Amino acid sequence: MSLWFARGIFFAMKKRIALTLLLVSMNTSFAQVAHPFRIQVYTGGPSLLKMAFKISSNYQDELNYSGYPGMGVNIDYKLKSWFSLGAEFNYRYGQIDFDINDSSFYQEITDRFDIVNELINPFGHYTLKVPRYRFMVNANFHLLKEVSRSDLYITMGIGLNRLKPQLYLNGQNLKFLNRYIGFISLPVAYRISTGYSYHFTQNIGIFGEIGLGGPIFSAGLTARF
Repeated sequence: MSLWFARGIFFAMKKRIALTLLLVSMNTSFAQVAHPFRIQVYTGGPSLLKMAFKISSNYQDELNYSGYPGMGVNIDYKLKSWFSLGAEFNYRYGQIDFDINDSSFYQEITDRFDIVNELINPFGHYTLKVPRYRFMVNANFHLLKEVSRSDLYITMGIGLNRLKPQLYLNGQNLKFLNRYIGFISLPVAYRISTGYSYHFTQNIGIFGEIGLGGPIFSAGLTARF
């Protein structure tokens, strides 16, 4: 009995020592990461959708483009001084306005977009609204020493993309025609970018990014805690 009792005490102590070492290791690892939380708010452009439409469209004189630049927020947490994981939400709104008062122009639009014209008077002012939402999970690789006020990083992200164009005629939503517009929207969002930030204080700074997937150029405010 004394031998079994001694073995039980030995294994219990062994487990406690292992657990203690694990906790110490985790605390040491996280203690090495200063300011692990980061929040970025940004705006950027240009819109690749707008550029592609302008390049492919033959009706530049008849179309008017407007909208808002891409806006987003990114939140991430450093697991290591060189690596962080986070989530990003991005929103962009684009709009195309045009008038159809000429039957020949209407026939060209009809042939191009395969629009059904049996239920409405096709002439008037058209508005095409194109909101886009993107939600992604990002992995960030930080290349500079953590003690620096500067941060040079590479971001790779993947997530969901939601693009839902809506066509209006004289202010009326043409829901039964929206499926004929012909937009192709991939459900997958991605982001590959490189960015640089500089902190005026230990917590607050500015940053800029160049990348593919989302805005080509973006800039905004960054905060770390």
